[in-house]
Amino acid sequence: MTKSLFALCAAVALVFISCNVQERIVFNEHMGGSYETSFDLSQMLEAAGSMGASSTDTPSKKMDTLITFNDILVKYKDSISSLPKEKQAQLQNMKNMTMRMQMDEENNIFKFNIGKEFASFRDIEFVSYEMDEMMDLAKNSAAQGAGPAGDMLKTEKVRYFFENNTFKRVDEKLLNAEEGVLEVLEESEEDMMMQGMLAEFDDMLVESKMKLEYVFPRKVKSVSMEGAKISPDGKTVTFQVDWKTLMDDKKLLENFEVVLEE
Repeated sequence: MTKSLFALCAAVALVFISCNVQERIVFNEHMGGSYETSFDLSQMLEAAGSMGASSTDTPSKKMDTLITFNDILVKYKDSISSLPKEKQAQLQNMKNMTMRMQMDEENNIFKFNIGKEFASFRDIEFVSYEMDEMMDLAKNSAAQGAGPAGDMLKTEKVRYFFENNTFKRVDEKLLNAEEGVLEVLEESEEDMMMQGMLAEFDDMLVESKMKLEYVFPRKVKSVSMEGAKISPDGKTVTFQVDWKTLMDDKKLLENFEVVLEE
């Protein structure tokens, strides 16, 4: 293995085993509301420090930056107006998105938070795609200090649906399969190498979590996911799973359904 390839694999492995992710959506009576996804990589920063990843001669990085996409739309309105209409519409749909990045190497704090206020449910159907745009913004501007993690943070492509009192979070790969689009993925040498590396960190994978939380305006009738919890007032669904389980069962979150009462 080359030195650069090993460094890349080590960086990816470190992000995977040290990242806590939370996705939270709060709906109002009209199925508008607020969307938020947060990435906590503080454990990664601490682990990197303990491995001597940063030089003692290098000043510790510290930042707390808020990016408001609407400000970007205003600032670059002339350039945006020359883009294809479809791309303009996509960017306009992101106008209510914000991203906050916090990094404090001295105190081992490293967090990303992406949020969006939405007026109707259709405004979040493709929000995971919009998040990638925000990640690119972060990497190309204020988050240059994020190091390899900035390049590795990618969101799984999911879509949200709401019809017949049923909320669905569906993995794009499942939708492709339903539409007859087959994806053939060859396991490369690097993929097998990564799997082998991650197998060495099973304990840490178990400690890192993915948490989904959905708050509805009406009581929940049923949830498809085994192990999901419903709050005492019956309106909030929470599901938490560790990264080892997710990696062992890649289809676990393919389809998450919540049926609401009439």
